[in-house]
Parts: sequence; C-alpha cells; structure tokens
Amino acid sequence: MRRYLLAACLVALTTNLVLAADKRPNILLVVADDMGWTDLGAFGSEIETPSLDRLAKEGMMFTDFHVSVSCSPTRSMLVSGNDNHVAGLGNMGELLTDNQVGKPGYEGHLNDRVVSLAEVLRKGGYHTYLSGKWHLGHESGTLPFDRGFERSFSMLVGGASHWADMYGLLPADDPAKYSKDGKHLKSLTTDFYSSRSYADFLMEAIRRNRGDGKPFLAYLAFTAPHDPVHVPEPWLSKYRGRYDDGYEVLKANRWKAAKKIGVVPEGAELAARHPNIKAWDKLSKDEREIEARGMEVYAGMLEAMDYHYGRVVDFLKDIGEFDNTVIIFLSDNGANPWYSSE
Repeated sequence: MRRYLLAACLVALTTNLVLAADKRPNILLVVADDMGWTDLGAFGSEIETPSLDRLAKEGMMFTDFHVSVSCSPTRSMLVSGNDNHVAGLGNMGELLTDNQVGKPGYEGHLNDRVVSLAEVLRKGGYHTYLSGKWHLGHESGTLPFDRGFERSFSMLVGGASHWADMYGLLPADDPAKYSKDGKHLKSLTTDFYSSRSYADFLMEAIRRNRGDGKPFLAYLAFTAPHDPVHVPEPWLSKYRGRYDDGYEVLKANRWKAAKKIGVVPEGAELAARHPNIKAWDKLSKDEREIEARGMEVYAGMLEAMDYHYGRVVDFLKDIGEFDNTVIIFLSDNGANPWYSSE
C-alpha cells in the first residue's frame, strides 16, 4: 500500500460518511522520524514501547507498507495523496541537484498543483492541527498554516536539536526554523523538549475546541528519533550497559525476535554488515563506548516518544474521544545510517 493511497483513503473515509450529528471519526496521524522498522517491541525490539505495542496488538499491523527513502518526499505524499514528484518534493529540498533546481516537481516545498489533506478536511468541517515536523516548506506561503492547518506548532526543516537552542543540523538551517499558527518563531520556551512539547501543543489545540461538535485531524509529527540523539531523564540513564555487547549482537537478536513474532519469514537470511561499518571487535575501547552510548540514548529517546504518544491517547480517553478516533502510526522512512551524539 503506497503512502499517497493512504491519504486518499482517509479523505474517502471522512467525506463519505453520514454527516448527521457529525459522527465522523477523528483522525490521529502519528509519524516518527527516521525510526528503524524493528525499533518497536511489537516488531522485535528490546526497547520498551508499551503504548505503540498496544496499538499494534489492538489494531492492524502492516508488514508490507511502503514509504519513500527520505523525509520530505514521504511527507509530501502522505499530506497530498499524490506522488512526491507531482507534489513538489521529487527530492529533498536540501539535496536538489543542479539539473533538478527550478524544474516542476522539484520546488522543494508542497506546491500548488496539489491540495493537502488538511485543506480538504478543513473545508469538509474538520478541525485541523499539526504539531511537530513539517519539512514541506519553511518560507511564508508554504507553512502548515498556509496549507490548511488551523493550529500548528512546527519545526519546518529536516532536523534540529530536540532542546530549546534551535540548533540546526545543516549550516543553512542554523538556527532551525519553527512556526506557530502561521508565524515564524524567534525562540522556543526554555523547557522545550520535542516529544513532550509537541504532544502538549496537540492536546491543547484539541482541548480548545472541545465540545463544538466538529471532528478533528490531529497530525502528531514527532522529530524523534531523528539525530541528534537527545533525551532527558529518566530515559537518559535507563538503558545504561544494555548495548555493551555491540551492534552486531543487537542486530542478530532483533532478527531472531522478528522471526519469532512472524514479521520476517523463518528462512530469511540476515543481511551482511554494511562495508562502511567496522566490525565491533575492530573498534577501539573509546569507539565502542561512544557507539554503545549512542544506542543507549537512542533507545531512551524512542521510549520517551512512546510515552508522550501514550499521554495523547490517555487524553483522548479522558475527554471521551478515543472510541471515535482512527489512529495511524508510521515512520517517514527507515533508520538513519548515521548518527550524531548526545
């Protein structure tokens, strides 16, 4: 099932139902950023992700569910229901080659040849909220507010610090650009942490309009676990020592667990180590410590994301909207082959 078909299905689901008393379902669309496919417990991970595991157990798990190879192309298809080459993200804006610059389909932002899911649903009577990563345009006229989201708090670029310092991963994106309700932000609150703050904003947006009888689209676009790997306590210390045996042992254990669950066929062969990755026993003591620490913080970051997603679910239960909410969770692409430390 391709990403742009999912958007079309969501529109059909919400526009073809009887509008009497407006019992159309809410939609909670949750997207992780650069999450590996075995990072969740439901897919064989040792990382504790009880909230998302519960969603997998009580819902439907897709084991042949395709996205693009990178962030913004996937997001453009998800939001527009069109191929990314039609929607303006034939390539990530940061990676455009000389022969792509200025060409149709390579505008580097969600273009005007498509309409967004938020624009369609808002016109159809839905509230539309976005909290988290946008990556579909960072200039005025291309912000979430400009594309149908009535409330939005968004990191606009590809990657940034998860703290309040707004450090951008690329020189051109430093400081990283953020917007709130159509206006660029000059600073973030001092207590900002991405997963917590995005969940907080989304719940506040839903709460503000609660009781007016209108359904909502709530797009929770976590920037976790995209690098740099950042997480506060108690998750920062939780996985200390868990990965001291190295990434090759972790890879084998994940593969074995995925087979046991049935995510991969029993006879499938584990892929060889990438030639650019050193064998664990060839690393120095300092290199092993750095790599193990990176895996520890990444694991804590994933668990923290699961925790804050769980807070949103509990909130929907508290306000009586959970049973009328379709929840969809995915990652925009697979795991990042690189990392940056805490």
